[in-house]
Amino acid sequence: MSEAATAMPILTDSEIYDSIVAAILDHRLAPGTKLGEEKLGRAFGVSRTRIRQVLVRLAAEQIVVITHNRGACIASPTPQEAHEVFSARLLIEPPLIKAFVSAADTPRLHALQHTLHQEEQALHDGDWRAAVRLSGDFHLQIAEGAHNATLEKILRELVSRTSLIIMAYDTPGKARRESHTCGCDEHEALFEAILARNAREASRLMKRHLQHLLDQISFKAREEQQTDLEFLFARS
Repeated sequence: MSEAATAMPILTDSEIYDSIVAAILDHRLAPGTKLGEEKLGRAFGVSRTRIRQVLVRLAAEQIVVITHNRGACIASPTPQEAHEVFSARLLIEPPLIKAFVSAADTPRLHALQHTLHQEEQALHDGDWRAAVRLSGDFHLQIAEGAHNATLEKILRELVSRTSLIIMAYDTPGKARRESHTCGCDEHEALFEAILARNAREASRLMKRHLQHLLDQISFKAREEQQTDLEFLFARS
């Protein structure tokens, strides 16, 4: 077989962007991680210019910080920024879940229930990173099913930033596990309200849930961690 036939397909900028965001949501890229253009270029098999374009997009969404002469790194949100993110979510998610209650068909309800079950299983297995990612997926599925593309796009950015906030101010050990188990229980209550087609109750529970998530965060910064980008994004 020729080298051309076995060559890996060239990724688009959107695919590179999605890979980096997925690594953040999966908690494989921690706040403060340096994003070297050369290393990312080798990992994804593209030029530094292509990588720079993706980093600029991530910086515009406040997921990445680009500093003159220091390059790019994953954002480390401040407590003030964390409160702003949750304030924004409190504004847009209650109306989104109301719209979802009205519009959701059986396949969407089954898909949401499946995500909830996966989240519960991840918590049971002690896979905290997967549980946090699935928690975000739960909220994004509601936004998608609300049929408001503009708010869905905004929420996707906010969910990514929420993942950064949780990583930056992580609570270790048992307290962390218990806090996120409560979050999963709250998702179960949200799902029950959706099944009952009770939009008002779903909206109320969403507000309580988001405020509870914010209240659980202990604003004590952790030490920055570094990651082998070429290993993380290696393409087999």
